[in-house]
Amino acid sequence: MARSKIVAPVAALVVSTCLTLAAAPDGKQLFETHCASCHGKTGEGNGPAAVWLYPKPRNFASGLFKIKSTPAGALPTDDDLLRTVTRGMPGSSMPDFTYLTEAERRAAVQYVKALSVYTDERGKRVNFFEEAGAKGPPPAPISVPTEPPVTLQTLTQGKQTYTKLQCFLCHGVTGEGTGPSAPTLKDVWGFSLSPRDFNNGAFRGGHTGRDLYLRVATGLAGTPMPSFGDDLVSPQQRWSVVHYIQSLRRKSVEINDILQPADGFIRAQRVSRKLPTHPADALWDRMDPTRVPLNPLWAEPDPIPAVAVRAVYDGSRIAFLLQWHDAIANGAPVRVQDFQDAVAMQFALKGAIPFLGMGDADNPVNLWQWKAGWQQEVEGERPDVSTIYASMHVDRYPETGALFRTAEAAGNLLAFSRRRSPVEDANAHGFGTLESQPAKGQNVMGKGIWRDGYWSVVLVRTLKSADAQDAQFIKGTPIPVAFAVWNGEQRDRNGRKVVSNWYRLILEP
Repeated sequence: MARSKIVAPVAALVVSTCLTLAAAPDGKQLFETHCASCHGKTGEGNGPAAVWLYPKPRNFASGLFKIKSTPAGALPTDDDLLRTVTRGMPGSSMPDFTYLTEAERRAAVQYVKALSVYTDERGKRVNFFEEAGAKGPPPAPISVPTEPPVTLQTLTQGKQTYTKLQCFLCHGVTGEGTGPSAPTLKDVWGFSLSPRDFNNGAFRGGHTGRDLYLRVATGLAGTPMPSFGDDLVSPQQRWSVVHYIQSLRRKSVEINDILQPADGFIRAQRVSRKLPTHPADALWDRMDPTRVPLNPLWAEPDPIPAVAVRAVYDGSRIAFLLQWHDAIANGAPVRVQDFQDAVAMQFALKGAIPFLGMGDADNPVNLWQWKAGWQQEVEGERPDVSTIYASMHVDRYPETGALFRTAEAAGNLLAFSRRRSPVEDANAHGFGTLESQPAKGQNVMGKGIWRDGYWSVVLVRTLKSADAQDAQFIKGTPIPVAFAVWNGEQRDRNGRKVVSNWYRLILEP
């Protein structure tokens, strides 16, 4: 009895320790899968995706971090970094990573800290965080006093302080981000950097009063935005500036802040009636949508903030309804200065969540892209040069014969003159690998309508497909899915778009 009382707890401790060690997330692997394509394998902001992103990804090797609660010049806390990884940076290409567990996010944070290294004058590699730790305990986070109520008096004081500190030189008199200094602003790496548009922009570090109070107090390291310490601005003045800045924002932007993301799941409901394949089907109105936030990969004056997603399935097919606000409908791009509206869904083919941008060599993706111009062609509207320029003479090539339509004759899906569907079914396994499936593999149908400033697009396909490059929808088995929207009016095309991070689609019983 005595022996069992001693050995059992020890054995349990050994087993527990082994399980803990085995379950510890690998920060390096997580970083290389989800972060390195933007930030680079060494964290210097030079990943292969960086060329398509603006503002540019952060260079961790500089030791400069924008969003933090510590005083100017100090490094961020682990919780500061965790908060940025968790919620991302709204209005930039940095998405939230809520689909990773907290343990995985913390492991990624520790690896980011390990990449914050510089070479000193002796040629020695020095880690910023280790160097700061050797000098003593880290500075305490800035204390944020209780937020006072918003009054006419505080807003008046905020406007006066805004003027006194000359915030208008960068952000403009009414906060639209077009002050006289705006065109000349650059970050410490020499990249042009537009000041925040308070009327329309999303705040990268969060929109709450506490978030903005810290931005005023600490500044934004690596940018022209300075810190306003206690010697320049009192806590009361900071709060007044925060409330004044918040008052400059459009109500529509505030509403987007209030609407919180869903729990990371897109739930497809089972229907017993005929599957709704038209955007105006009344069944869609009886379903609650999932609001999926979108992040711009390139700075835009008015980015589309979110797409509403609904999903249903029957015994053989699945249908999605995607809706988003777009004030101007842009169809077929006839002229070189024209670009079309579009929306896409991206599915991970192997179950594991790969890098968001087109997957990777080990984890390919299946993409469905609906295009407004293709929708016009399917419906018999074929805008061309003669449509745009009604009085212009246009020579017409014969409709048949490979001599004149060589791309179509060669099977190039993008050159087809007659389409069965406005949706392109494609695959990718990393940057530069996007490839349309052959014509016989184009099995995704769709329809989009634009009405009262909103696009509504339905995408339909069978649950199962004989094509190994197609996503398979199995009841009870979640499949990673992400979304992208292109706004033709803002010249979106290819990698210039707004994107979501990964969600999980699940077919409910």
